[in-house]
Amino acid sequence: MYTAHFGLNAAPFTITPDPHYLYLSARHREALAHLLYGVNEGPGFVLLTGEVGTGKTTLCRCLIEQLPETVDVALILNPRLSPIELLATLFDELRISYESGFTFKDFIDTLHSYLLTAHAVGRRTVLILDEAQSLSTEVLEQVRLLTNLETASHKLLQIILVGQPELKILLKQNNLRQLAQRITARYHLLPLLFKDTQAYINHRLAIGGARGPLFVKSAMKEVYHYSGGVPRLINVICDRALLGGYVKNQQAIDAKTVRKAVQEIRGEKNFWRYPHWLLGIAVTLLLLVGTITVYWQSLSSSSTEEVVNSPATTTATSTVNNPSVVVKPRPLTTTPLPPSSPANLAHLLQTDQVAKDAETAFTTLFQQWKIDYLSLTGNTACDRAALRGLACLYKTGTWEELRTLNRPAVLELITDNGKPHYIVLTQLQHDQATLIFGNQRVNLALTDITPYWLGQFLLLWQPPKLPVPILKAGITNEAVVWVKKHLALAEGSNTPATVSATFDNALRKRIIVFQQRHGMVADGVAGDQTMLFLQAFAPEKPALKPASGSLP
Repeated sequence: MYTAHFGLNAAPFTITPDPHYLYLSARHREALAHLLYGVNEGPGFVLLTGEVGTGKTTLCRCLIEQLPETVDVALILNPRLSPIELLATLFDELRISYESGFTFKDFIDTLHSYLLTAHAVGRRTVLILDEAQSLSTEVLEQVRLLTNLETASHKLLQIILVGQPELKILLKQNNLRQLAQRITARYHLLPLLFKDTQAYINHRLAIGGARGPLFVKSAMKEVYHYSGGVPRLINVICDRALLGGYVKNQQAIDAKTVRKAVQEIRGEKNFWRYPHWLLGIAVTLLLLVGTITVYWQSLSSSSTEEVVNSPATTTATSTVNNPSVVVKPRPLTTTPLPPSSPANLAHLLQTDQVAKDAETAFTTLFQQWKIDYLSLTGNTACDRAALRGLACLYKTGTWEELRTLNRPAVLELITDNGKPHYIVLTQLQHDQATLIFGNQRVNLALTDITPYWLGQFLLLWQPPKLPVPILKAGITNEAVVWVKKHLALAEGSNTPATVSATFDNALRKRIIVFQQRHGMVADGVAGDQTMLFLQAFAPEKPALKPASGSLP
């Protein structure tokens, strides 16, 4: 309902465990690493626990997608089974035939034979039991016995137990100690921190097609407060908040809309239904907290107001919509730092107030394109870029993706206290990056930056025209000439003196090869993603690294 209003391709906050939307926080990456280790190296059980809604099931589906084709996976979501029903469900998942009258021994003998054959042809088998805290003691004992199916040197069946914290308590029972002793890898998944909650919301919005963040920082704080960093609750709150914003015809979600969404989810019709004496206590506590906060803020050396919007925010809280505020970029000075200098980076983030200003970062980014950002008019940086024929790309990605796109970008760095800092990446070579912090240019190792960078970036690129067309075989369009010229640059070949504007079958085949080499869907269609990758080979544009002249 609200997707068209906010310019989304799909609802970004569904609670279905879709790996496509998975945001890997540091904790999720660590959990996934434990699962992969357990599958590839561990000889025993793997245990993954976490509170309801922290992303355990989604993580398991992500694990399945990352496993090689030689691994057969049985994912059982319904744990309320008897031992014989568990075996029947396992057979169904692995597509092993069995008779309706199979006894327990028949199941075990057939499974053993199947696993031996799979092992002989180089295949491995993994059983994932979700919601394992609901398994009966009898079934858990049966699961343990399945690990006895082995060769002289290898376990034939790898088992992953996934469940809520109650599962850890269950496994401490004396009658399950043999199973607990076989757990070789375990991880407890905690809720997201505030900075991860911010990145999580923006990540799902970007996957859903948003051009920039739709939640202002105060709204994100409310989401984090009410959700506790639990992804499922974040999804529910954000989905309802977007619906509320659509009803109110808002272009961005504020804190008030989030609070209203939480009240609707809880079924609370009126905040003032609470007793007046309770409200009095609450107000008194708020005043006390406010007084303490003001006192501590007065002791802080920071005097610059923090910009609450991230780079592509469309709401009016920064200097974009405040014509009385003029941001003048200061002359850049080069500050060489040691190859590994996390302390220096932390110091810069703490002391450089300009780095907190998204407008200064945009000014620097546009300078890389020889464009005066402040002379343009528009509600957002992307609106101003469009006036010069440039398009914005805002998403969560990796260093390798930035290398491929090969354009300067605004990075959002998040400190441990959750405060964002906007810096411009101008060069990226090997394991070193050149960054501009307001008025300083510094060289840092990627390992020093990564702890503060959650993957969010915004860059500018120049498509053949705006809006970006979708080109297919049979189409005649001047943008086809642009595609052919850039494709020749990518291939390291010469562009003919005369280039036809017709999209023929030969061009389609060349695009398929290009898409395959860059991990895209090889459909032979030149859309915004294909053009985005092609533009990286234009030598006259600002680049992160020298153009190679051919496909990497």
